[in-house]
Amino acid sequence: MVTVLADEGLKETQRDTNSSDIKTESSDEEKSSFVYRVKTRSNQIKKKFKIKQEVWGEELSPITKILKNRILRYVISLFFFALVVYFYILYETYGVSGTAKVFFFYMKTSILVPIGLVFAFIAIMYASWDDTFFKKYRKPALYVILLTTIFYIFIFTVVADFLFELRVAKWLTEMTGLIVPTVLRFFGMNITEITWFDSSVYTRVSFDGPSDASAVLIDPRCSGIHSLTVFIAIFLIMLFEARNRLKWNYKVALVTLAGIIGTYIMNLIRIAIVLTVFYYGGNDIGQSVHNYLGYIFLVIWLPLFWMFILPLADKDRRKKKRDKKKSSVKTENVKNLEMENKNQEH
Repeated sequence: MVTVLADEGLKETQRDTNSSDIKTESSDEEKSSFVYRVKTRSNQIKKKFKIKQEVWGEELSPITKILKNRILRYVISLFFFALVVYFYILYETYGVSGTAKVFFFYMKTSILVPIGLVFAFIAIMYASWDDTFFKKYRKPALYVILLTTIFYIFIFTVVADFLFELRVAKWLTEMTGLIVPTVLRFFGMNITEITWFDSSVYTRVSFDGPSDASAVLIDPRCSGIHSLTVFIAIFLIMLFEARNRLKWNYKVALVTLAGIIGTYIMNLIRIAIVLTVFYYGGNDIGQSVHNYLGYIFLVIWLPLFWMFILPLADKDRRKKKRDKKKSSVKTENVKNLEMENKNQEH
């Protein structure tokens, strides 16, 4: 019996030795790999940067204390946001290929949006710096900046021409030109004619209203192809960022479908508002609303989707949090009852 146990112990020792040899060999192979060297180098750089950051933090601590002042942060951030709005108004006023007078000097309008995006990024990061209120809104705000960047690229580059030539853009244009005036006609607007021009890819909506406008054209720019493309691009980034929190099942597919449908509905509402403004307010007011409303609706929709719809795919995790909270409340109630009973006994 002792001999058998000794033999088994010897075998286990040999197995342990062999496994340790395999681990040593695999670790040697791992150390020689390119990925391991890159990770090691990146960790070294991070450590050096952290040390330098601590040194800089000690040296700049008096200035940092002043810069972290809440009133100063809010005032400076508000100033940067005001610049963003000012640049956007100039951009919409003079167009992408024009020149605008910015304060006391002239600037090409093509660079106003990139500069405005930089100012917006500075304002968001500075306003949310160690701020308990604004910090929770930092991520949606940064997504809005990313949205604007992608939106700018898709509208004012060759990407826009490519999108307009897609078959889905033609289909969306025709569907939008049919749905919106039909709904407005149901609500009492005097829509006299809805005509689809297949060769030119647009719908002419004629109406007899109180203003000087008599018709509007719904072309691929009104189809929602821009907003849908921007949404899908941002949504993919959202999924990547939230990949560890989401449970990859049918819920993610449903959330994706809800996002796409919601984005298109937002575009329908936008076109309905624009057409209504043309109907009652005329060409000048209608054109101004048309220029600004698309971006505003998309900026509103994306944070709403991020904060309220995307978390639906994370329902299991939120349920666990609620259960944990309930159990902690129950535990605390039990403790309070025990304390009350002890006090009554005394």
